[in-house]
Amino acid sequence: MAVGNGSLISDFHTEASKTGHGSVEVAHRRILFAAGGTGGHVYPAISIAQAIQELQPSVEIEFVGTKDRMEWRAVPRAGYIIRDIPATGLKRPVLSPENFWLPFKLLVSIIACWRILSKFKPDVVVGTGGYVSGPLCLAAALRRIPLVLQEQNSQPGLTNKILGRFARVVFVAFAGAAAHFSRDRCLVSGNPTRLGFNRYVSSLVARRLFFPEDESCATKKEVVLVLGGSLGAKSVNMALSSFVLESLGRNCRRYIIWQTGSQYYKQVLESVGSGHSRLAIHGFIESMETAYAAADLVVARAGAITCSEILVAGKPSILIPSPNVTDDHQTKNARSLEEAGVARVLADSSLQSSPRILADAIDELLGDRQRLDKMAMKALDLAIPDAAARIAQRILDIVNTNS
Repeated sequence: MAVGNGSLISDFHTEASKTGHGSVEVAHRRILFAAGGTGGHVYPAISIAQAIQELQPSVEIEFVGTKDRMEWRAVPRAGYIIRDIPATGLKRPVLSPENFWLPFKLLVSIIACWRILSKFKPDVVVGTGGYVSGPLCLAAALRRIPLVLQEQNSQPGLTNKILGRFARVVFVAFAGAAAHFSRDRCLVSGNPTRLGFNRYVSSLVARRLFFPEDESCATKKEVVLVLGGSLGAKSVNMALSSFVLESLGRNCRRYIIWQTGSQYYKQVLESVGSGHSRLAIHGFIESMETAYAAADLVVARAGAITCSEILVAGKPSILIPSPNVTDDHQTKNARSLEEAGVARVLADSSLQSSPRILADAIDELLGDRQRLDKMAMKALDLAIPDAAARIAQRILDIVNTNS
């Protein structure tokens, strides 16, 4: 995803075009990824890894992560080996007593990473964020192993700001993030999206998958996709619960696909029931590209990957930034899309005080087809659907140059 200063985007496209889509043979090369904590860090890493192996299948790829976070399930499911390290992060506020032992814990993590680097001997280390990224990338820098970073948000975290000084290349999704890194090593590349987004999915087919018993939903209907993330968004779920049945009752053409998050799934079912034929409630949606294809409008948090998927899918959106994230980066992500004319932004606090504000925003946008079409076109104009392939090619260039 690229929102903002166009010159940096042009720089990236120019550099990428020099190499073309093929790559020089880099047999027996190794690349080590550090990604952990949340899907926003893990899935971009997996997408880049898959793109690397599509370009050069002989490259050996492994991951570093922690056993108690989602990467321990997601990475092996994608077919990659993952190695465990003890990882810890800076707690907020900085003067928290929990940070007293941080230097010692960080040293233990760096030692563990040093051993992994000695054994695996990677040609490049790629960090996409999470607590594991700090110690592994720092160990790689100390060993003078080429380091590549991928920053998903418009506001980089403290770890990436520090590591950026040692990185060969820093790929950023938002042009605004480039201001936090050295210009000569920073490239606006967009965010890698999941492999399924590269495949065309018919909206008619997608709608029938979610509403198989209602053949009329495929045409001349309006479909709203509500996403709370993989774990869920309490305020979004509570707001929607308060008006969803009334909204469907007032609008006979309206259908709603609702991902509650696994944490709130049972609670939502108890609140609104499961009997409405135009309401599809899911704890988690595995095939997100299908869900986006079915939708006319997306209501979601403003995580970096969600924002990227909205652009690649070409969907108008209502974004509700989570107030519970470091440095309020979701608000900065959302404002970037709003300024580009792709999204409308609602504050989480406004939903808690007046849930009807979300209902009114949905009605307003769905009632203006011309505005929706313009938002969709602007989203597609800003999207970089082949971000993973472009990043992969540049990483392979570094591997080959360094060999």
